[in-house]
Amino acid sequence: MKNRFIVIYTIFASAVFIFAISFFGFNLFNEYKTNLEKSDKKFTELVNDIRTLSFNQEENTAAYSKGIKDAVGDSGDYSYIHVRRNNETVVLYPSGKSKEETLSKLTKTFNSSLTVNKQSVSVECNIYLIRPDSIFYFARISFLMILIITIITIIMIIYLNISENTSDVISFDEDSEDSFAIDENEMETEDNSELDSEVIEQSENDDVDEEVHEDGNEDLTAAQTDNDETKEAAEDSESSGEREHAEVTPEEVKAILSEPLTDEQLANEPAKLPVDEVKPESPSGLYNSETGISWESYLSTRLNNEIDRATASEIDLSLFIIKLPGILKNSEVFKNVCNYLIIQFQFKDLLFEYKDDCIVAIKISMNVDEALKLAEKLHSDIRNIINNNDCRIGISSRSIRMVGGDRLIMEAEQAIEHSDQSSPVIAFRVDSEKYRQLMEANQ
Repeated sequence: MKNRFIVIYTIFASAVFIFAISFFGFNLFNEYKTNLEKSDKKFTELVNDIRTLSFNQEENTAAYSKGIKDAVGDSGDYSYIHVRRNNETVVLYPSGKSKEETLSKLTKTFNSSLTVNKQSVSVECNIYLIRPDSIFYFARISFLMILIITIITIIMIIYLNISENTSDVISFDEDSEDSFAIDENEMETEDNSELDSEVIEQSENDDVDEEVHEDGNEDLTAAQTDNDETKEAAEDSESSGEREHAEVTPEEVKAILSEPLTDEQLANEPAKLPVDEVKPESPSGLYNSETGISWESYLSTRLNNEIDRATASEIDLSLFIIKLPGILKNSEVFKNVCNYLIIQFQFKDLLFEYKDDCIVAIKISMNVDEALKLAEKLHSDIRNIINNNDCRIGISSRSIRMVGGDRLIMEAEQAIEHSDQSSPVIAFRVDSEKYRQLMEANQ
């Protein structure tokens, strides 16, 4: 039965592994095939939208740039976009990168030149055939399936080993009980043989006694009487001796208890160990019961860990510092703001108390532009919660940099210092090109 279960489970586990790998490969191939067919249509629509905008907007204004960005849509579909009019750059994504740096086997290159209102417009872009986000998404699902079946397999191996050891112990106990039963039977056989021999000897003695002379019988009877009296006297002396040892009067007990302990008795007593002083930990627990979010003392460690994970996964990370001037940390309004942020950020272990009137929030896989959109919504909702009192939000992002948590916190605080009533949400934006040059110079 056990061997049959192992075979069935092995087939099932193998099927799960094959399915996980096939799921990853099939979805990536399907996306590659779909985007290969749709990329031409997507670029054609983009060029047509830019042509229409160029007719309506004769100058390179912010509205013209915004219209092109709206026409582009999801920037995650492109590894490179460069739109120029009259050799003047209107839109460049990503900033600081050239077209050659974004080329790969997973992208397709498109170029187009237009003449609108006697003005030249050029469009260059690299469209993803397989998006990095899709690779990460399908790889994560496949990894989770493989991880789950691996954990179940390890648990099954441990369980089978424990059950085999238990069965070995049980069989050993049964063998010992059988041998013990055999020994008892042998002992009973030996006892029976000894009893039989005693009965035979007793019968022989009885036959001899019948042949003894009557005078001899009288002598034997007298001797037996003397022996019985001697045995009775000995038994009386033994019983009296037992009574002498067993009987202890209450006065003797009091005398024994009143005697002080000797040095030998004290030496045999177990020594009492001193009780270690227990120092209370501060803060208590991971979350503050008053606000419902994490303590400030855990911020630095958690932020550095999340930055390391984001760097390893090559994803972005944004840090928010939400300042609520004049609102005490133990107030009901502050707690309501914390509850709202827990809903927005979904994980309360990424929310931390900071200073006397601030809250720090960590958002994984979010760049500066996305963080600004989220911060504007947060600012509007928080203002409603705190009865339109002052609220400031500073934002900093990891971008492509190798930075620590203290650096991001300092940048977000600097952003808050540059905020005012007209601009309550400020983000610290890094110049990628200058940062790269600085890193190359330091190397």
